[in-house]
Amino acid sequence: MYTVSNLWNEIFTGQKHHWYEYTVVIGESGRLITKAGENITFGGVAILVSQGGADSGFGESQIESLSISLRAFSENVPSVGSCLSGELDLSMIRPAGEIPRMALVRPYVRITNGEQTSEWIPQGIFYIDTRETTQNDDGLDVITIHAYDAMLMTERDYPDTTHSWPVVDTAVVSEIAAALGVGVDERTWAVMTDAYQISAPVGYSMREILGYIAAMYAGNWVMNYDGDLLLIPINSIPPETNYLVDSGGFAIVFGGDRILV
Repeated sequence: MYTVSNLWNEIFTGQKHHWYEYTVVIGESGRLITKAGENITFGGVAILVSQGGADSGFGESQIESLSISLRAFSENVPSVGSCLSGELDLSMIRPAGEIPRMALVRPYVRITNGEQTSEWIPQGIFYIDTRETTQNDDGLDVITIHAYDAMLMTERDYPDTTHSWPVVDTAVVSEIAAALGVGVDERTWAVMTDAYQISAPVGYSMREILGYIAAMYAGNWVMNYDGDLLLIPINSIPPETNYLVDSGGFAIVFGGDRILV
């Protein structure tokens, strides 16, 4: 679902032992702050967030565990017409200050063999739902975060519109994406070529309308690694596997496990 560089493939297929490194960026831009506007610090240093990209995030020295769940099917059973939310679970050494609910969480992964290191690859954009603070065996405060991607926001009613219905399906998807504040993966337009006409969505949620469109194209909706809407037709999934793979056809590993979609 994400094209990696030649360097990534070179490290992955090379003879040298390789491993994966992770970082997590939390917040919108600039420095992470509390509700009172005060800088959240780690070791006395204000935390830079997404403005600086992956290198400004929390590294593995702060992260205790990280897992991401992305699926192309509901309940791992082949089906169509679904809008599937990605989820993130993160435990990390708690920084000073409060990480607010609904703050953005952006995980990244890269591959290295100790001599060569690839680019950072985004692993989605998530919004914090719950936070819980406990203590680890060393007596340090650990915050455990559960977050969802923007697909969860499609539960809202379809936005008010000035269209003269019916409207072509691609225009409807663009309008929903705009309401969510996200983009649309270009691969979606390559799938949506039948120009179905959609009736006025009175009384329906954005998720219901997206599900209706997905069913017409025998697919499901997910959010891609850049946080954009992506329609995945069931016939585009390789029959022999439902693991995420890179451009070389190799399974992408996250936290030691292959990623199911």
